[in-house]
Amino acid sequence: MIFDEFPLAAAQGVMLAHTLKLGGRTLKKGRVLSALDLDLLDDEGFSTVTGARLDPDDVAEDAAAEELAALLVGPNTETRAPRAGRCNLHASASGVLRIDAERIDRMNLLDEAIAIGTLPRHAVVRPSQVVATVKIIPFAVPRRLLNACREIAAGTPPITVTELKPCRAALIQTELPGMKDSIFAATVKVTRERVEALGGRLTLALRGPHRRDALESMLHQALAAGCELVMVCGATVAKDRNDIAPAAVTAVGGTIEHFGMPVEPGNMLVLGRIGAVPVVILPGCGRSRKSNGLDLVLPRLMAGIPPTREDIMRMGVGGLIRSAPEEGDDAKPDNDGARGPARAAAHVVNRSGTSTVR
Repeated sequence: MIFDEFPLAAAQGVMLAHTLKLGGRTLKKGRVLSALDLDLLDDEGFSTVTGARLDPDDVAEDAAAEELAALLVGPNTETRAPRAGRCNLHASASGVLRIDAERIDRMNLLDEAIAIGTLPRHAVVRPSQVVATVKIIPFAVPRRLLNACREIAAGTPPITVTELKPCRAALIQTELPGMKDSIFAATVKVTRERVEALGGRLTLALRGPHRRDALESMLHQALAAGCELVMVCGATVAKDRNDIAPAAVTAVGGTIEHFGMPVEPGNMLVLGRIGAVPVVILPGCGRSRKSNGLDLVLPRLMAGIPPTREDIMRMGVGGLIRSAPEEGDDAKPDNDGARGPARAAAHVVNRSGTSTVR
């Protein structure tokens, strides 16, 4: 491609670099100049025009953007018509966005002419939402660059959307004496909103004493009810794998896959599994509507792509969602969600049995 200032006599077939307003007419950027256009420019007093002349192996910006975007498309994504050297990819279903970041990086590193931008990996997306954009920076790119992108994109598509599944979820809450009923009701409401926003249903909400045997019983009840996801919100946050909630999960035949996460708020989230059913032991912030570590894990669980131990440990970069108040800060209470219970001393609870919250 040759980008230059061309005399009008040599400008036929040149792509106009900048929009020109000529009396009552407008010649838009990217227009391929015809003989009639050159006559009009001559009449308006122009002697030269700035633009680009493509080489035989060049691919014009719109065609190049469309071709490159098509290489990225995977399940539940689609492209729209290119414009001004840009072609967007849109989600065609609600789900979790999956990006092969390494291959996108390799394409962007090929040449400054190519620019591919995406939403963050594992973002929750809705139908028609733009999930990625391809921009060709100059007016054209050589065919060899698109061929190189084609080689990188070969195999599995670099961008896909995994659909959210309409799973049935259970919320189990444990309590200590002195905790207000409003805490539990608000936590059920917030959790139901979270699950329903992702296309699932909170089909079971249980409440019982903060004891391992009581929690084991409630876990069995959730599994017997056919729940495909179980969330446990303890009266106190689990502090060790041998604490009440994690110990109850292992006692009923489950496993604790990872304890904690490098995300704030959300550090104390625990991810486990009983057979094929994921179990999330919520951090204290799980009672709040505000974004926290639970919101990084829950969509993936509901899309059937559970994070691995390594996935969670790699969430640290960008994992500071919100800073925890420091000593001396004039922190305000969180009025967006349920307030967690005050810290309670460990002691024996005399209540037995469970109750169901509707």
